Amino acid sequence: MLKKILIFSFNFFVFTLKLVGFIFLLAIFFAVYFVFGIINQARKEIVDVKEIRKKIPVQSSEFYSLDKKGVAKVYVENRYWVSITDIPDSVKVCLIASEDERFYVHKGVDFLAVLRSILDIIQKKEVTQGASTITQQLARILFLTPDVNIKRKIKEALIAVELEKVFSKQEIMELYLNLVYFGEGAYGIEAASRVYFGKSVNQLNIPEAAIIIGILPAPSAYSPYANYQAAKRRQIYVLKRLLDLKFISSFEYEKYKNYPLKFKREKLEENNIFYPYYTNYVIQNFKKITGIDYESLKTLGLKVYMNLDTRIQEDIQKILKDEIDKSRSNFNVNQGAVILIENYTGRVLAMVGGYEFRISDQFNRAYQAYRQPGSVFKIVVYSAALANGFQPNSIVYDRVYSYVGADGKPYSPINWDKKYWGKLSLTDAFAFSRNTVAVYLANSVGIESVIDTAYMMGVKTKLEPYLSTALGSSVLTPLEVATFTSVIANNGYLIEPSFVSKVEDRYGGVIFFSKINYKQVLPYQVAEDMKILMKAVVEKGTGYSAKIQNVNCYGKTGTTSDHRDAWFAGFTDDFTCVVWVGNDDYSPLYNVYGATLPAQIWKKSILAAYKYYSKTNSSQKFLKNIKNDKNNIKTTTNNKTFSETYETTTTTKTFTTTTKDTTSVDHNTFPWENTDN
Repeated sequence: MLKKILIFSFNFFVFTLKLVGFIFLLAIFFAVYFVFGIINQARKEIVDVKEIRKKIPVQSSEFYSLDKKGVAKVYVENRYWVSITDIPDSVKVCLIASEDERFYVHKGVDFLAVLRSILDIIQKKEVTQGASTITQQLARILFLTPDVNIKRKIKEALIAVELEKVFSKQEIMELYLNLVYFGEGAYGIEAASRVYFGKSVNQLNIPEAAIIIGILPAPSAYSPYANYQAAKRRQIYVLKRLLDLKFISSFEYEKYKNYPLKFKREKLEENNIFYPYYTNYVIQNFKKITGIDYESLKTLGLKVYMNLDTRIQEDIQKILKDEIDKSRSNFNVNQGAVILIENYTGRVLAMVGGYEFRISDQFNRAYQAYRQPGSVFKIVVYSAALANGFQPNSIVYDRVYSYVGADGKPYSPINWDKKYWGKLSLTDAFAFSRNTVAVYLANSVGIESVIDTAYMMGVKTKLEPYLSTALGSSVLTPLEVATFTSVIANNGYLIEPSFVSKVEDRYGGVIFFSKINYKQVLPYQVAEDMKILMKAVVEKGTGYSAKIQNVNCYGKTGTTSDHRDAWFAGFTDDFTCVVWVGNDDYSPLYNVYGATLPAQIWKKSILAAYKYYSKTNSSQKFLKNIKNDKNNIKTTTNNKTFSETYETTTTTKTFTTTTKDTTSVDHNTFPWENTDN
């Protein structure tokens, strides 16, 4: 009986063993079948890794000033692409020690680590140990999601193997270090170096590199800004790995552990744009200026070189702010705008669009504020008159004139003092800003001719075809006023204000270059005659307070009749500058005229520019360059062509001229501040 029991037990044991073996083999079969099924399916789904070479990784675009300062950047992902040759060994050895010690040996996959990871997933439904090589991590960054499952791990391994076939180890490391996320909005090692230490990656030492590389497993948790103690533990872990792999000595390990880390976040961040009045204008008008769309600007890693001179910009910002602070309580002035343009190049060196740029006040009055220009518009009126046969010494009369207004009623312009000076030369009428003469000239040549001249000189805003437009009743922006003023400075050539000199792509190739287009819109002699008129304004007329010793100054004051706007527009041999002051709510100014606060700001702004630029008087060189490059000259505008001999052509009007200065005024007693209406 016992023998039978033993035989039965033995047979049962053998049967059970065979059954278990069969079940085990069956399980292995199905497991292998399952895995190979996943592999086969994964192979069908993986992409051609060669396509990576055609992809353009997202990069930050940076803006630089004329004096080579970084002033802004825009991005979708804060990233700067750097070549592997520019990444120091300190970063490379930290990465290998921390993430993939056999990087230079394996073919993309560490099979023991992968097997360990798969068993973890099967047994514990989770990954408890890291298994991915640098190449696998790159595969995940490029092609996969961060979800953890068997299928994704298999696809990751397959792609990693393919990557190793197509790319060298150096290329794989370059791709990885430029694409991986390091926390705090930093994508890639260069951005991380700037975010954590305020410097380029090529300046990182081993302890700094160790703390940045230590962030990789969990950027949010290991950021030194979020948790310094956790970041320090990770740094020590990386340093210990360097020691274990004999990249550093025990002495160096102790030294690097105690190295004093000085974290310094890069000042230049997306929401921290320097000189925002200027820089935001360029960003907001980037496509209009360069033809490059904003999406490309945010993603293609462009370098934008602006014409902004930060030294002058800073000085003028301070000048405007200080002058408004001094004038606010007594004169009810709260805002202003200043534009400074380099003559003959059109480069806008400075643009200040308000008292102070704030999050709550980003309005740029330099180009967004449409204000009545007042008497500065007489620059256009007199240019039209000179182009139609008048001359600086032509005789005109400051008297009561009556016209039929737009409403059919009589219209008679008046002067600020309600007086009429009688017989004047054209120069004196302009110098002392006699309104009656300006309207007379507009009526004589036709208001349509004045408006056409304004458009030719760079005005883009629609002007009303009324005689009152001659006195600046139609609104314009300070940038438009600066543009038409610069035409006189540039000897009759319109040079559109230029804010960007060039744009480079990520490889340093120039994809936009600002070529100066010289467009002759006034005859040379007309511009020269206007200079006579505008110089008289500063020498003896309403702009006397803007006079600068040993500097040729030309200008025009402007104050609207309701005292809501005050202007000074003028130029020297080197710069054109326009100043506007007023209030956003259109409340009137108290005793502020173009000859007072705007002229003072203009004078100080010009002097600020001459702190950094020498007086050159480039007029003759400019004209010589024009004559040598006639292909760049466009003399036809609005279906009108001016020739260099235009001033001698016939006209249907006859005007009396005299060579005698008809007005002599003591500029020490004349009420300059009240001469514009």
